[in-house]
Parts: sequence; C-alpha cells; structure tokens
Amino acid sequence: MRNFFAFFFLSCITLAVPLPLRAQPAPEAPVPAAPGDTGLRQFELGFNAADIRTFCVGQKDCYLPAFSVGAAATFNSSPHLAFDTGLNVTTGSGNGATNLAGGRTVEFLAGVRGEIRARRYGYYLKAQPGLLYWNRVITETVYSTPTSFSFLYGGRTRFVTDMGGGMEVSLTPRVHLRGEFTDLLMRFSSSNWSNNLEPAAGVYVGLGKSIGWNPPAYNSAAHPFFDATNIVLLTVSVLGMTADGITTQRGIAQGRGEADPIARPLVKYGWSGQISIEALETGVEIAGMYGLHRTGHHWIERAVPLGIALTHAVFAYENDSSASRRNPTAH
Repeated sequence: MRNFFAFFFLSCITLAVPLPLRAQPAPEAPVPAAPGDTGLRQFELGFNAADIRTFCVGQKDCYLPAFSVGAAATFNSSPHLAFDTGLNVTTGSGNGATNLAGGRTVEFLAGVRGEIRARRYGYYLKAQPGLLYWNRVITETVYSTPTSFSFLYGGRTRFVTDMGGGMEVSLTPRVHLRGEFTDLLMRFSSSNWSNNLEPAAGVYVGLGKSIGWNPPAYNSAAHPFFDATNIVLLTVSVLGMTADGITTQRGIAQGRGEADPIARPLVKYGWSGQISIEALETGVEIAGMYGLHRTGHHWIERAVPLGIALTHAVFAYENDSSASRRNPTAH
C-alpha cells in the first residue's frame, strides 16, 4: 500500500509566421504558456482532525483517547513541493494510565509533501517526523508500606514519524480539502518500533502571493484507460493482494497479528474483512490510476499497480517465512 510517485510536466506553443511572396523562415522556438492564477498560494493555514491510534486504541475498553483536532500551516515552494507542520490535541483525556501512555495526547509533526496536481484535485505523498506527548503517565511507584503503594504521574514524549499519502480537492480556488491515510511509526528504542494507522482530514485556506502554473490538460489521443496493459497490470496487483490475504488469514489463524496498519482493523474479522479491505484498496487504486491518466502521467499510472503487486508479494513472502519459522516441519 505504499506507492511511490514522481511528477513533472512541460507545456509549449510553437508559432510559425509566414511571410507573403518570400520563402518561409524557420519556425520560432517554442514559447512556454504564461502561468495562470489557479488560486494556489504560497502559504496555507488550516484546521485539521486526526485519529491518533496508539497502543490499545481500536480495542474494547481502551484507556487512551484517539480523536484530535488542531491547526496546520503549509509553505508551498512550488506547485508540487510543500513543507507542512501541524499540532493536534485529543479532545478528551484518557481514563487510565500506564508507564507507556496516559492522559491527553499532543502530536506535533513537520515535514515535506510531494504532490501531483490537476486544477481541481491532486494526489500526494508525505513524510513528517515529530513528537507525541502524553501528559499523565506513570513515572514512579512509591511504596508507603511493604504492601501498599501509590503512583507518581508525569509527562512522556516519544519520537514519531508519520508517512503516507492522500488526496486534495479544491472546493474553491483558495480553499482545499485534504484527506489522508498514514502510518504513524513510534520509536521505543533503536530496535523497537510500533506502527499504527492515522487517518486525518483538514480544510486549508490559501494566503499570500499566487504560485502561477498551468494545470495539465487531458489528451484525448492518449491510450484508453481500460486498455489491455492496464487490465493485465490490475490483474497482477489483485493476484498479489490475494496471495497476501491468504497468508495473512493463515497467520491470524495461527495466532499472529497483522503488521499493516491500514488492513489491521478489518482483517481480524476473517475473510469478510480481508475481502472488504482488498475491494477498498482496488477501488482506491483504480481511482488513483484514472486521475494520473487524466493528468497525462501515464508511466506513473502503469507503475502504481506494479508497485502494489510487488508490495503485497513481499508481504506474502514475509507471512509465509514467519509461518515456516514458527513451524519448521510444515510444508
């Protein structure tokens, strides 16, 4: 589910000026079209909501809050590269605590975002390191007698990295809506990390000077979207998902957990959940490919299903290898 995108485009107009009764001169050099004002601004301020899923979040009777709201800011250095930062705070405080987490959660992230844009929508990938803070964590156990004790509480901060992708839609030229699914990686030690799904959505308003650019125009002479090549590539990606799904359900039946944070909430329900997540992923895959097709990024359009197929093939191999290590006599 981790697909890697690269993007750029060129737009030129060639002019030729015939002269009467004289030999025609050579065509003039291509003249780039003048960048237009599409509403994209150098700065953006926004309101963001995220589900910070850490530790027991998603399980019954979890002591940690998850839903958070906050503010975000963006600096667009170009139409395709931006620097984002955001601060989110959970709306409630947890009703319990451990030596790992407890109380209210505060998340601060800052990093880069790369985006393929059309006039009204865009797809992006992001990577944002940052910090996650809980304000009521057990820091010490105090024994007043050999059989009675109490806890001391304090704050605790963990280093995290948020990586993933999403889609941006322009409600108006200056107002953008973003939705994303990311993987929140949390560091406990140099060799101990955890990862959890973090869905988020936000509304952003453009400020400052305009960033002029020409949105890509659809080329009707391009290949049909559902041509033989795309059908074969989509079939290969579905086969990769199926292999991953079979080995995942086999591992869950043997007591192993699901490492993929996006699939984890559904695959625990068995084959119904497994089929649902694969259908959802295939739908998102086709929608993303079609958006790339419409904007003329055809080689990336073809690379998406190949990347998905390769990713799931690696996951299936790791699942099968893990099963073999647990049961070395199995064949």
